[in-house]
Amino acid sequence: MHNYGRVKRVVSKKTCHSAVGSVVRRRASSAGRLSDMANKENEVTCAEDVQGIHCKDKCTFPVKTTDVSKMSGAGSKYLDYFTELSKDHDTMTHVLFGRNLRLNVALTLWRRNASELVAYLTRIQDTGVLVDCLPVLTKSLQEEQSCVSIGCCVDLLPQVKMLLLGRYEVHLTVALHWVQSVVKKWWPELSSNGKTVHDRCSNEKNVQAMRKLLLDLWEDTCPLSSVPGTVGELSKAVESYLSQLR
Repeated sequence: MHNYGRVKRVVSKKTCHSAVGSVVRRRASSAGRLSDMANKENEVTCAEDVQGIHCKDKCTFPVKTTDVSKMSGAGSKYLDYFTELSKDHDTMTHVLFGRNLRLNVALTLWRRNASELVAYLTRIQDTGVLVDCLPVLTKSLQEEQSCVSIGCCVDLLPQVKMLLLGRYEVHLTVALHWVQSVVKKWWPELSSNGKTVHDRCSNEKNVQAMRKLLLDLWEDTCPLSSVPGTVGELSKAVESYLSQLR
């Protein structure tokens, strides 16, 4: 290909000289005819040179049937690899499509009611969707007028516990932020052991259930406080509260 590009530039030059020579021939006398003959000879010589170079290229880089068969053999050799890779990509595409669909459903339910979102998360048992949605629930719990009830948190805590029993730092961090927000949100009720709970008739059972679930949770996940970094710091902060409930 590199030689072909060089040849193109040479032909262009010769053609340019030929065009100039043509104009000169129209205005020249018999002496110009000699120049015209010389130009014609140059054109013929140039054409022969170009033809020779193309011939040389073909001789240097022949397309052999054996080479084609070798490439076909190599392609067949790694065909399984590319097939498996394609299957992996198809699987990933399917997973992401399903995740996106479930997140769209979660968003619709969140706009309706927080309890509907929690019920949906509890039903589908999808760890990825849960991790994506927990920060939204955590943010709501941190607001003064939260739309997330303690009953919703009681229903969701078993799934959050599964995250805390896992080994992924992102999952642990998201889950600990949520637990910390739950504890802070209902700390007065949790620490009073049900003695001064507001609206006792509707919330007392949920507060007692949350208190028991949190204590059981921390007995199973207490080693997290020894983990370095953000996970360990969050775990210690939550433990400082729950240690007072024992």
